[in-house]
Amino acid sequence: MGRGALTAEDGELLPGGGRTAVRRIGDVVHRDTGPWAPAVHALLRFLEAERFSGAPRVVGTGFDQQGRETLTYLPGASPHPGPWPDEAHFALGGMLAEFHRLSVRFVPPAGAVWRDWFGRALGDGARLIGHCDLGDWNILAENGRPTGFIDWEQAGPVDPMVELAQLCWLNAHLFDDDLQARLGLAPAATRARHFRAIVDGYGLPAGARERLVDTMVILALHDSANEAVEAAITPDSTAPVEALWAMAWRARSAAWMDRHRTLLARA
Repeated sequence: MGRGALTAEDGELLPGGGRTAVRRIGDVVHRDTGPWAPAVHALLRFLEAERFSGAPRVVGTGFDQQGRETLTYLPGASPHPGPWPDEAHFALGGMLAEFHRLSVRFVPPAGAVWRDWFGRALGDGARLIGHCDLGDWNILAENGRPTGFIDWEQAGPVDPMVELAQLCWLNAHLFDDDLQARLGLAPAATRARHFRAIVDGYGLPAGARERLVDTMVILALHDSANEAVEAAITPDSTAPVEALWAMAWRARSAAWMDRHRTLLARA
């Protein structure tokens, strides 16, 4: 299936989108995609049949005449890079829990292809099909409450503990102190309570919280290493500051969470 190039006439260019441009035409979002799209669309159709409101719907065949993916436009706005309101964190955990309760019953189509992602190899739990990119930039909110997950192109097999770790790390904003100051984030103790609220909303047993902290540290380290791989960093590199910062804030997040593991585990 051919992948037509996006043109300036193709509606409103939306922010984000990662590696590909995303455009809204009416109530439909169009974006270039890849061989993983049929499997992702099967997941989204399953979620629609199960009446999960936190995901876009597949429009028509799932592709326009140029071969771009077509999904419904979800209203709302991402809070990124600022913090979530205090009351949002429990709801974030609950929304992921609802998604996981459904996705554990999803049977992927035969021969399903999923986009490569370093996190698929992490964790030792049974896999389900997750979203796998749950930073706050991919979560929409209305009136301060999370309403939906967007940008599903990285969906695929994942240990649910790893996906919960991703949600907690990136939405409780468990970052180093310089990012706390830069983004106007709450002090460490408050962010630890936000972490606790996400975990409680998800329903994770109290005894698993220490393992979750370990998983967040490991995930952040692997995420930093993956940034180095994607930027092709070598001893001879003169990488742009953007690539170096992408690695640095992730690695420093891991160190911060390790230093504050007692605070997080006891929150």
